[in-house]
Amino acid sequence: MSYPLTIIPSLKRKPHVTEDEAKCIWMQAKKHHVYLLIKTLWFTGLRISEAISLTASSLEIAGNLYSLWVQSEKKRRNKKHPERVLKPDKLPIPEELGMELSRYITNMKLKPKLRLFPSSRSTYWRQIRACAKKAGIPQWPDIHPHSFRHGFVYYKAQKGVHPYVLSKLARHEDIRTTLGYYEPTEADLRQAMEL
Repeated sequence: MSYPLTIIPSLKRKPHVTEDEAKCIWMQAKKHHVYLLIKTLWFTGLRISEAISLTASSLEIAGNLYSLWVQSEKKRRNKKHPERVLKPDKLPIPEELGMELSRYITNMKLKPKLRLFPSSRSTYWRQIRACAKKAGIPQWPDIHPHSFRHGFVYYKAQKGVHPYVLSKLARHEDIRTTLGYYEPTEADLRQAMEL
């Protein structure tokens, strides 16, 4: 069942990658941890800072259900203490990604405190852009880690995920932030008119 999605108009198109582009980009990664990072960004919508802070102990397995414990920055509600604090959130992830991360942790013999993605944020920015260029993505200079987050939200919205659920998956405190990530294309508007 699809739910209507209220759209907040945006002045500038936010760059995002499509599912096909994401696959083409991660297939160009030479290093396995870069390949897995790109897949993780696409399948989870994580911010790059959240992704590179993941450790081997961040992955939780319960039967065939996989989750990641993500350290998200949250603003304190108390006006006397407005600083940001880290709060872990449990994020369910697709079985395919969970199995790949589990194999990677086992094969690399990663200890619980070791980071899954050991390079720096700027290194991953360069590697993702290089992979996008090798994949032949026309807008490759505009591709960066956050493009996958925007793509994640757009893809899920197109699949009919309820905006409230989507805001929880994206870990936004305000649903308006999530809605701002979704900008309909002309094809989306035409499809809506045919319903």
